[in-house]
Amino acid sequence: MKKDDAKQSQQPLEGEGNYTATRRYNEHLGDAIDAGDLEAAADAARRAMEGPERAELERAAKRGKAGPKHVATTRASQKPTSPGSSK
Repeated sequence: MKKDDAKQSQQPLEGEGNYTATRRYNEHLGDAIDAGDLEAAADAARRAMEGPERAELERAAKRGKAGPKHVATTRASQKPTSPGSSK
């Protein structure tokens, strides 16, 4: 093993292979399962989808499914213009 390889292996791999976020998600999921709150959470979600907030929840789901491209497109379309420039 080269000296650079040893140094590189000590740093966590992040980005698309974000092991830290995956570990945190799995821990929280396990905690929720252990707490036994799944039925209550499912009932709350069901009531929300049957109530007035359904449209907002569906918009949020659509944005989430669109992924990062949606965010980048939205930000690009909201760039402020400098004074005196025409759009």
